[in-house]
Amino acid sequence: MLSLAGDILLPLLVYYTARACGADQVPALLLSGALPALRLLAGTVRHRRVDGVDLFLTALLVTAALVSLIGGGPRVLLFKNAALSLAVGAWALATAFTRRPLAFHLGQRLHRGDAARARDRIWQGSAAFRRGLRVLTLVWGAEQLLDGGVGALAAATLPPDTVPLLDRAVSLALLALAAVTTAGYARRFRRRHTLPLFGTPASVTAGRASSVSRASTSPPGNRASTRG
Repeated sequence: MLSLAGDILLPLLVYYTARACGADQVPALLLSGALPALRLLAGTVRHRRVDGVDLFLTALLVTAALVSLIGGGPRVLLFKNAALSLAVGAWALATAFTRRPLAFHLGQRLHRGDAARARDRIWQGSAAFRRGLRVLTLVWGAEQLLDGGVGALAAATLPPDTVPLLDRAVSLALLALAAVTTAGYARRFRRRHTLPLFGTPASVTAGRASSVSRASTSPPGNRASTRG
């Protein structure tokens, strides 16, 4: 969430600071758009791998920058954010109908080891669990498509200096709405099906509690020998 907030708010601050210092619209947009690209590059170097999504975002930024420098003007760069949201939304919606939707993969990234394997078993055995994650994937995809649609309309019709602020405000509002919707849906799903859509499965939690209980009730000599 901190990274996401930085990608949304920091470029906005850089753009309007550059404009206040006298920079033209295109250089200011390029400078503000370079910050997320630098973060993606730093992440690639740190993790020593090229992520397909990061590569797509960087390529989109570079393409928009080249087109604007050739003669597209600032509106090309303004359309870049809208195009990104539309592409991400379309991709998210497409994954909702694949073997493993986006929401499942994001949930797996929150867990390791036994918890991740338990979620995979639940996915295979519970139709309700699969349906719930597909619904949330559709919600996130629709949010991104709506964000992109509003951004494209703003980039085409509003003064260029107005678009970045409106674009970020709409993005934050839609993200907040999607987050509230996700949290509410996940709570209702857990009450109804006794399954967490993103949390640690109960079987894993019970197993850990049982291990702690056995360790705490074992004789002191056994605990000492175990430590030895």
